[in-house]
Amino acid sequence: MDTEKEKSETYKRFQSIRIKFFTIYVGLLSCIVILILLILPLVMNRYLLRERMKDVDQIKKIVAEVLENEDFRVSEKAWNKIEGATSATGIAVWVVTPLEDNAVRVSVFGGFEGSEEPIDFSTFTLAEKALVKGVLNGTDMDMTRGAFPSAYSSSVISLGYQQAYQELQGFKLGETSGNFSMSKTGAVFLHISMESLHVTSRHFQQIVMIVLLLVAIAATAMTSMLGYNILEPVRKLKEAADAITKGDYTQEVEVRSNDEIGQLTDSFNKMAKELREVDTLQSDFIANISHDFRSPLTSIKGYVEAMLDGTIPPDMHEKYLQIVLDEANRLTKMTNNILDLTKMENGQIELNRTNFDINEMIINLALSLEQRVEEKKINMDFQFLQEKLYVNADLDLMQRVIYNLLDNALKFTSEGDTISVETSIVGKKAYIAVSDTGSGIDEQALPHIFDRFNKGDKSRGKNKMGTGLGLAIVKQIMLTHHEDIKVYSKVGEGTKFAFTLPLAYKYNPVEKK
Repeated sequence: MDTEKEKSETYKRFQSIRIKFFTIYVGLLSCIVILILLILPLVMNRYLLRERMKDVDQIKKIVAEVLENEDFRVSEKAWNKIEGATSATGIAVWVVTPLEDNAVRVSVFGGFEGSEEPIDFSTFTLAEKALVKGVLNGTDMDMTRGAFPSAYSSSVISLGYQQAYQELQGFKLGETSGNFSMSKTGAVFLHISMESLHVTSRHFQQIVMIVLLLVAIAATAMTSMLGYNILEPVRKLKEAADAITKGDYTQEVEVRSNDEIGQLTDSFNKMAKELREVDTLQSDFIANISHDFRSPLTSIKGYVEAMLDGTIPPDMHEKYLQIVLDEANRLTKMTNNILDLTKMENGQIELNRTNFDINEMIINLALSLEQRVEEKKINMDFQFLQEKLYVNADLDLMQRVIYNLLDNALKFTSEGDTISVETSIVGKKAYIAVSDTGSGIDEQALPHIFDRFNKGDKSRGKNKMGTGLGLAIVKQIMLTHHEDIKVYSKVGEGTKFAFTLPLAYKYNPVEKK
């Protein structure tokens, strides 16, 4: 079992974001390095060869200038000028001049590692001789790799072209002798060693690799820091979420940044706080509902047992059976409230809109509470700006709203206080407000007054009957009507609930009646 657990933990570690992130980073870095290693030599060789071609053009000009003006074979100055140019550029130069009997002379300037010295034309292969003869006859040779293996064992690029040169010729007329210069046609071959290019390219690649290594190290360090800054809060969020799933709602994660991770952390903390509040409300609700259910159940059980064991005589049964019935109705009402609120929150209740006079409905509901009003000696004040105010709403649900608001006002008013009901038209809607001069609601409790399971501000006295569902039901009924309800209250000054409803259609049977 332990082995299986260890394997599972190892698998989870390898499936973590950190490992995935690191794997992607290493893979991407490796691809970039491999790509650079493959492309860089080609790019460098082409670049260096292009640079070499600039030297080739310069050598061509120098060689042409020397050969066309002087006999390089007898002029030390001319010879040294060509030799100096080849030494400076590292390009080997052959000047090929024809001889009698189809032979040629090859004059070599410069050289590099891998060249065979001296150059002996007679040892050339037939193909090599054909290339030389072709250039002498006017066929230029483009850049060719390995054209003369007899002369160069290393990798060399060669090119050849026809070139005019000066040659001194002796003459004798009688007793007079001298020399004159004659223009002839020969060939020039330029040879570029690829080994030197490769050496330069390798040096450059080494520098690039060192830079890449340093960049990779720096990038790895930065990526690790970035990964830690991103993933560490995520890890803490996961741990906190795991704790919450086990019922520990006290978890919070410290917010260290203002980026998306910080915003996520802040949202998580708000969610945890709301879960704590909901958990507290649910605990309070369970405690309250247990108490509210226990009281009628205890009464029912006690009276029934008393009647069964004869403690209550038969002639008193009717009286106590009525009490049992009232307690059972009370339980039914509480149960229905919970079920109705759940249906409303889930959108399972459909509205049955009708047009009715809300002023008349308010008066009828107030009359049903007349006994409680008189017992507490509460003053009822109706402020109707018009005799009849027709609205379009669900009559049964709106009766429930008004009843709950009046019932709530009665709970938190004392002898001599006043409950006011106001109706009017504001804009294109009916405005209804129920207010009292009771104890009021604490400012901190006010935002949660419509919360489910909330039984109100604990400072509002001991008379807090019910399950804390009345105002939650009111809120849901208003939301179902696509309307809102607002509450205004100050401790010691009373409370006011206000909402709006759509006016009834202008011509309807209820209005005409």
